[in-house]
Amino acid sequence: MVTQNWGLDEMIVKRKWLLWVGILILFFLDSASYGAELPSSVKVSIPDYMVTTKDGLDYVDIPGGEVLLAEEGRPRVPYYVKSIDYPEGYRIQDVILKERSGLKTTTGLRLPVVILSPKPKLPIEMKKGWYPEKEYEWRVWDNPDGSTTLVISIYPFYYNPETTEVKFYRNYRFEIEYIVSKVKITALSTDKDAYKPGDRVTVDVRLNNSGETRDVVVNLLIKEYGSNRTTEGLPVRTLKGLIGDASYSTTWNTDNIEPGYYYVEATLTDASGSTLDRKTTDFAIAVSVIEHPRWDINEDAAVGPEDLAVLAAHYGESTAYPYPRYDINQDGEVDYKDLAMLGAHYGERY
Repeated sequence: MVTQNWGLDEMIVKRKWLLWVGILILFFLDSASYGAELPSSVKVSIPDYMVTTKDGLDYVDIPGGEVLLAEEGRPRVPYYVKSIDYPEGYRIQDVILKERSGLKTTTGLRLPVVILSPKPKLPIEMKKGWYPEKEYEWRVWDNPDGSTTLVISIYPFYYNPETTEVKFYRNYRFEIEYIVSKVKITALSTDKDAYKPGDRVTVDVRLNNSGETRDVVVNLLIKEYGSNRTTEGLPVRTLKGLIGDASYSTTWNTDNIEPGYYYVEATLTDASGSTLDRKTTDFAIAVSVIEHPRWDINEDAAVGPEDLAVLAAHYGESTAYPYPRYDINQDGEVDYKDLAMLGAHYGERY
């Protein structure tokens, strides 16, 4: 056996060499991670739905999914949500459904009807025709750290109350179009939170371009909170040769506008129409009476600790038709599903 003795200098050289090799490996791994582009195609496999029968009604749920409670008089159907996080600067332009497969059909299910009114006139008849009427929809949430989350709501379960037919699709593939933008809205605000009819709403937009000089188009829309219908479009403004910080203000007259909750949607685009950034802020116009969504349990036009307290007080209870407001998904049980729905809307105002 041959024994080799390293001198002190040789050992120091060897350790430094190993240290530098480790640093280089970490550097290249880190560079590869930051340089990699996010995928432009996403596949989603929907878990098979489950049916629970209670009091002659069939409650359909998708494991890990949600329940669609958007329209009174429609069947209670499940849907599925796919979320994807994007770093700061990534702007989603469009989400396109490219493939849908794995069709499963059945018949004979009797789904419950959705009730949203706090004091409904019973009985509520279920509306005719296949429901939902769309395949999917998407939105983008802004996160406090500047990143964004793409949320794709997928509607794989369709029901026809006239024939009790069911269509369910398992597999989806979406194409996601995005760009990387150096232009962003740093602040969007109105001069007040609430107005009287006839008041003028002042909208202030502040933005920044940390990249190369470019022309930026500012588009402001007034929309109804909840329905997202456009009430009015404000004058479009083009900021020529934008670089660094900039601001833009305009006003909107509320004459002949119905009382309710509204929001301003500010969108920045370039000359080709690509979306560089988007932001919203809400306000109210003399709100007196409003239909509250079921997750606003105490009907105070905000989803917060008070609603959570009511739900906690009844957690674990069984309910019956017509369901109390704290049974948010109307399945006869106050449980984690109701808690999940409240959590999904926590912090919203109406």
